[in-house]
Amino acid sequence: MILHPMTVTLRHETHVPIDLLSALVYVACALGVALLTRRRAAFGVAALLLLAPFDLARYVGPTTITTLKAGVLGLLVGLASSRVDVAAFRTFPVRVMLGAFAATFAAIAISAVHAQNLGAVVREGFKDGEYFVLFAAAVAAFATDPDDRPFWRTLEAVVVLVCASALGEYAIGAHSGIFLRHQEIVWPRIAGALEGPNQLAGYFDVMIPVVVARALVHRDRLLVAVIALAAITDVLTISRAGIVGMLLGVGAVIVVLRPPQRVAWRYLAAVAVVAAIGIAAALRAGVPAGYFSLDQQTQAADHLGNRSQLAHAAIVLWRTSPITGVGAGNYELDLPQAGLPGVRTHANNLYLQSLAEGGIIGLIATIGMFAATIGVLWRSGVRRPLVVGALGATVALAAHQTLDDLFFFPKVATAFWLVCGVAVAEIAARRIFERRRASAYVGAMPAATSAK
Repeated sequence: MILHPMTVTLRHETHVPIDLLSALVYVACALGVALLTRRRAAFGVAALLLLAPFDLARYVGPTTITTLKAGVLGLLVGLASSRVDVAAFRTFPVRVMLGAFAATFAAIAISAVHAQNLGAVVREGFKDGEYFVLFAAAVAAFATDPDDRPFWRTLEAVVVLVCASALGEYAIGAHSGIFLRHQEIVWPRIAGALEGPNQLAGYFDVMIPVVVARALVHRDRLLVAVIALAAITDVLTISRAGIVGMLLGVGAVIVVLRPPQRVAWRYLAAVAVVAAIGIAAALRAGVPAGYFSLDQQTQAADHLGNRSQLAHAAIVLWRTSPITGVGAGNYELDLPQAGLPGVRTHANNLYLQSLAEGGIIGLIATIGMFAATIGVLWRSGVRRPLVVGALGATVALAAHQTLDDLFFFPKVATAFWLVCGVAVAEIAARRIFERRRASAYVGAMPAATSAK
C-alpha cells in the first residue's frame, strides 16, 4: 500500500462489471447471512448493519449487484425458512410506516406520467423497494427474535470501523478536499468507506444519536469513547449540514430522555465545544467564504454544480410539471434542459429533488414519510435507547437533507432503515405484549366470577 499523507485525489465513479471473484463474494454473503438468520434472526439484521457501509458494488448492465443486496436476499431466505412472527405487522405503528412507504411508491408511479426516461423511474422504484424490504425484514427479524444485544454490539463495532476507515485517509490520501488560504492549500475531507464526506456525515447523523441514547441510559464509558471518536470524525468531514444535523439529533435525544441536569449540561457543553472548535478551525485555516453559502465554488473537473445552481434547476424542472414532476430519477438526466449542460448529479436537497421529480405529490410523500416516522417514534411512549436514538436520527437526517440528498446513497439509507425497523419493532412488541396481557386479564375475569 502506498501512503500519500494529507493528499487529495478526485475520485470518479467507475462502472466495474461483475466478474467471477465478485460473484463468489456475493454468493458467500447471501449464504452467510442466510445461515446466520436461520440460526438467529437477530444475527441476520446485525450482519446487514455490518455490510451496509462497506458495500461492494459491481455492475450488470444499468444496475448494480452489491454485497448488501446479496445480504438482504440471504436475510429473506433465512426468515422464510424460519417461523416468523407476523403479529407485529398488524400493530398500528407498523401499519403507519407501511402506509408511508405505500405513499412513496404511489408518488414514484404517478411521476412516470411526464417522465422522459421510464427506466430511471423503474430504478427509483426498485431502490425505494429495497429500503422497504430492509425496514420490513428488520421488523420481522426483531419480532421473531427480540434480542437487541447482537444489534447493539455490531453497531458499536461498525461505528469504530467506519471511523478508522475515514481517519486512515489522512495517511493514504483522501478523494475530496477543500481549498484553504485562497486556494493555496487543499485540506482533505475524509469519507472512508462511504461515497463522500457528506455521506459519511449522514451516516453519523444516524449512528451518533443512537449511541448517545444508549450512553445516557446505560452510562457506559466505552460508549462515551465511541461517541467521542465518531464526533471527531464527523467534524473532520467538514460537512456543514451533517454537523448541524448531528447536533440537532443529539439535542432531540436529550430532550426526550431528560437525563439529570448535570448530564444534560455536560453533553450540551461538549456540543458547544465541538461546534466552536470546528468554526474556529475553519476560519483559522482560511476556508473560503463561499463555503458557508450555497454558491460554493466546485472543484475543477468534478462535473458538479453548486447548491445554488442545482436548487434553481430543481425549481425550473418542477415548473414544467408541478403536480407529478419530471419523473423519479429523471432530475440528473434533465439538467441540460435547466441550463446545466455537462452536469449530472442530484439536487443536493432531498425536498427539492422530490419536488422536481415527483411534483407536489412527491414532496408531500417525502415529508409524510419523515412525519410518520417521527410521529410513530415520539407518540409511542417507549423510551428505550434504540427508539429514542432512531427518533434523533430521523430529526438529524430530516435536517441534513435540506442541503444533501442522502437517500440517493444506499449506504446511509440502509443504516437508517435498519435502525428504524428495529426501533418500530420494539414499539410493536410493546403493543403486542399489552394487548395479550389485557386479553389474559379479560379471559381470567369470568373464571374468577364463577369461582365466587
